[in-house]
Amino acid sequence: MMTLLDLLDRTLIQNAPRKLAALVVAVVVWLFVATDTATIAQRSLLVPIVVEGVSAEQVVVGLPQFAEVTVSAPTTRIDRLRPESFEAVIDLAGLSGDFQVQVSVAPPQGIVLERVVPSEVIGIVEPVARAEVPVVASVLGEVDGDLRVRATVTPAQAQVRGRAAVVAQAVAVVVPLPVGDTLGATATSGTGFAVDATGRPLPDVGIEPQSFTLGWDLEPVYVSHSLPLQVAAVPDGPWSAPSGAPSQITVVGLRSSVAALDAVVADVDLPTGALESGRYTAALRPRLPADVLAVERPTVDLEYTAPTSPAE
Repeated sequence: MMTLLDLLDRTLIQNAPRKLAALVVAVVVWLFVATDTATIAQRSLLVPIVVEGVSAEQVVVGLPQFAEVTVSAPTTRIDRLRPESFEAVIDLAGLSGDFQVQVSVAPPQGIVLERVVPSEVIGIVEPVARAEVPVVASVLGEVDGDLRVRATVTPAQAQVRGRAAVVAQAVAVVVPLPVGDTLGATATSGTGFAVDATGRPLPDVGIEPQSFTLGWDLEPVYVSHSLPLQVAAVPDGPWSAPSGAPSQITVVGLRSSVAALDAVVADVDLPTGALESGRYTAALRPRLPADVLAVERPTVDLEYTAPTSPAE
């Protein structure tokens, strides 16, 4: 009958080196598999492309702004990676015209670079073109309804630089001037952007100087408008009803005051003094606010009948 000691001897002691080696191999394989599946991961990041080897008198056309960089690393590190951890570089030193170059990415130590998309880029190296254009201010927003901003920009000229085909379209540099409900007479600084003849901003255009001084004054806004004209009745007496009055009258004044008028009533300036019977032309006196004036002085026709004395 086999005792417990015999069983232990057969299972543990006999062929002990071979059994121990198998156990060690099994543990190592398990640790490798467990570590590999649990801690290694992949991640993709968009990394800005940095251009080297281009002088200030050259401009690069056709390059993408970013490269997609895929890496693998332990999860303890990969979650901490940022686009700033990488640099996607193309070297254009000595090149001009069309080019096709490799995108070089150097990952941090311990990070495995899997792929870069695009791995190569094509483009054109062109000489920089320049042009002098006027600088104008563009007022953004509104002040009080009866005021507007008259803005000035210093300097009045700017230099735009970039691709020849783009620079040729530039007609001005626009400097925005944001305003609020109130704006005192003062000055500020701002940056501008180049525009074409239709007012559309032009991309990838450098501007010198980069900052402009904006000054402004507030001035009243006057508008003109044509309104219906109504003639007031003349007092009962020797005068007939007026005739020949225009149906419209043009007025000019502050924007808010003119906008408040729906029509204009005018009184007849009747002639005075010793009058004989007959037909007279009399001026109209429009009833208008103090800050609104009539552009023209309309007239009307009316008949005067002189009163007869009792002796007659």
